[in-house]
Amino acid sequence: MLIDGQFTVAAPPQALMRHLFDARLMAECLPGCEALEQLDADRYRAVVGVALAGVKARFELQVEVVRREELSVWATTRGEEGGNASQLQADNRITLQAVPEGTLLRYESEVAVTGRLGRFALGMMKKKAQALGDEFAQNLQARLAALEAPDAVAPAAPAAIEPPAPARTAPLPWWRVFWNWLTGRRLPTTGS
Repeated sequence: MLIDGQFTVAAPPQALMRHLFDARLMAECLPGCEALEQLDADRYRAVVGVALAGVKARFELQVEVVRREELSVWATTRGEEGGNASQLQADNRITLQAVPEGTLLRYESEVAVTGRLGRFALGMMKKKAQALGDEFAQNLQARLAALEAPDAVAPAAPAAIEPPAPARTAPLPWWRVFWNWLTGRRLPTTGS
């Protein structure tokens, strides 16, 4: 199944390309990312949780960058859910293009899911994947805007990243509460 999309980020392409290889930043932006570890310059290990129609899955993934150009990256993602209940394979491409607003990021992933999650209808899986892509885009845009703030200081990224638990003080936006409900997360209706 082909998953594709695009969004604009208020950062120049070269800066955005550097951010795409920042394991800490990606862990904060990827929906359901529980851990992300950079193994070497081109290989990463991730643990990602996802819920689809009431079925929760936790994938251990290996991501390998197979080709880099100045404004494009090709990568493969392979992994499985515990006990081989589901397997995931994806061939991914990200392309950056300078635009007046900053950078237009385009992504394409040819994804195959087998096992218990593979039984879901293609339309349902594609809709879920698109929602995850949209959430990633929103998270990345917000995170990069925070990094651009004058008082923002970028911390050094350690080899293994555990995304920080968000502080729960202000009401969550309606879409976050809805997302939590869709993914089966039972979080309070307040957050940062």
